[in-house]
Amino acid sequence: MVKTSRHLEEWASPRTVITLTMLFVVVLWAAVGFWVVSARHERMLTTSESLQRMNHAVEDQTRRQFRLVNVFLAACANWLEANPNRDPRSAPAFQRLIRGFRDRTGEAIDIRLLAADGGLFDVEAAATDPLANVADSDYFKNTPASGQLFIGSPTRARLEGHSELPVALRLSTSEHAFPILVAAIDLGKLTAVYEKQRRKPGGVITLLRSDGMILARAPDAPQLLGQPISGAALPANALALQPGDALPEPAAGGERRQITSYSPVPDFPLLVMVSADYDDVLEPWLRQSLWVILLAVGVTVPLAVVAFRSLQLLRALASRDAALQHLATTDRLTGVSSRQHFVATLEEQLQRANREQMPLSVLLFDIDFFKRINDGYGHAVGDQALIAFAEVASDCLREMDLIGRLGAGDFAMLLPATRIDEAIGIAERVRAAIANVSIVTENGTVQFTVSVGASEASASDSSFDSVLKRATAALQGARSGGPDHVLAI
Repeated sequence: MVKTSRHLEEWASPRTVITLTMLFVVVLWAAVGFWVVSARHERMLTTSESLQRMNHAVEDQTRRQFRLVNVFLAACANWLEANPNRDPRSAPAFQRLIRGFRDRTGEAIDIRLLAADGGLFDVEAAATDPLANVADSDYFKNTPASGQLFIGSPTRARLEGHSELPVALRLSTSEHAFPILVAAIDLGKLTAVYEKQRRKPGGVITLLRSDGMILARAPDAPQLLGQPISGAALPANALALQPGDALPEPAAGGERRQITSYSPVPDFPLLVMVSADYDDVLEPWLRQSLWVILLAVGVTVPLAVVAFRSLQLLRALASRDAALQHLATTDRLTGVSSRQHFVATLEEQLQRANREQMPLSVLLFDIDFFKRINDGYGHAVGDQALIAFAEVASDCLREMDLIGRLGAGDFAMLLPATRIDEAIGIAERVRAAIANVSIVTENGTVQFTVSVGASEASASDSSFDSVLKRATAALQGARSGGPDHVLAI
């Protein structure tokens, strides 16, 4: 029962309450932090995988589009090289070939002829004048003679007003009147395809040339076409990236931060870039994290309030327990130990003295003629005599000694590690000091003396009763010799 009570006291201590509360709060917020970090990582990973799948689909579609352009240009080049002396603009066979290409692609790709002086001609146009002179264009200047395609900077068609992406192929023979073939890809239709596939909102699909020039973009941004990409630095090995490789893109200037996946287009100097808005991607995670944090705060605040109230209650109970403990162990009138506390302490100290083979002495005090003081001067004066004795006797004690009240005018002193001769010396000091005490009353001055019985514990004592019996016998012997005497047995 005592052990159970001690365990309950330990668990109900303020330190335990604070420790358990702090431990719970730390575990709770550690779990919240782990969830927030894990959820963000999962969100980023899921987005990256989604962008990679989208990038692969866009890259595959773009590759098929440019392979079709390559086939068209190669077929036209073969016809021109096979018919070097014929004007393709008036050749029905060539016009049927071009018309078939246009119909097959839904007018998304048109084939044009580029003369040696830079004049750009429509194959089916009745007019003999060129559509425009593009001698200053990059595809006129830079299309190689090796039979490779050159993808030029996006241009705006003068008649239709929409943007086009020129793809040029130079004939192997330079004697032809039209040494360069140009496939014009309608960027409006290409952008519409990208628009259906991009992540909404905030997502971007961009087609880049290997040098970083923007060729097409969804959502459409005509002012950016032909410009070098900004807001994201292309990796140095952009064309060596595996399809679906994802790289983080920091914000630049006033642009929003993006999560971007790159994929080169095989066989062509092109790079597909699929992006998702960083803030849009993390917005659900931020919203969930906010709710989780609010929930954790909602748990932490009431818990802190309950813990604080519990601490207040425990402190009040501890204060009340201390007061009760003081009442249980202290004589209310004199402030010295109560009989129960003194006897319990004597028993503990006697066991310790026997265990450690150390001396222990007990003194019993009796105020001489205490009943006469009560009867002659009143109980109030008797109480003053008891208080005066307790104060004087306490002043004569050492720090390790204990004094207790056993009865009406009876007191006892417990003197650990003290032999009988030392105990007698302490008794004599107390006796002499008491003889000098004077209590002034309305009926005169009251002085009193004490009789003292002393005894030292021995190894043969079976219990504390043996020591008290000898001390009681010594006290009775001191009384028989008259008041104000000390006797040891």
